[in-house]
Amino acid sequence: MSTSSRGVSLRTRAAVVVAASIAATGLIGVGATPASAGVHRGVTGCFSWSWGDGNTSVTVYWHNRCKSKRKLNIKYSLGWTTKKYTAVVKGDGKGHKKFQTASIVSIKDGGRV
Repeated sequence: MSTSSRGVSLRTRAAVVVAASIAATGLIGVGATPASAGVHRGVTGCFSWSWGDGNTSVTVYWHNRCKSKRKLNIKYSLGWTTKKYTAVVKGDGKGHKKFQTASIVSIKDGGRV
């Protein structure tokens, strides 16, 4: 093998190794999202809701699709304990709540106010 063909072969191998290592670290990829960035969506009674997995906080967004004022009950976990948050939302109202270092356990329509 000549010196020039060996140089091309080494450059080609190096390029393949670099491309593979970049792809493995996630720097290449159209529309790639981190594994921890899951978005959760759902409907309960009159409410549609969504929240995304965050690193240090979770923000829940909601929309009351009914015409009457309703309660939204959110149950969340702080590791060793669970707590409840209740929002009173007017008809066709929207809102959000940020929870620090928490994970969402359940979201339920609490009925008319």
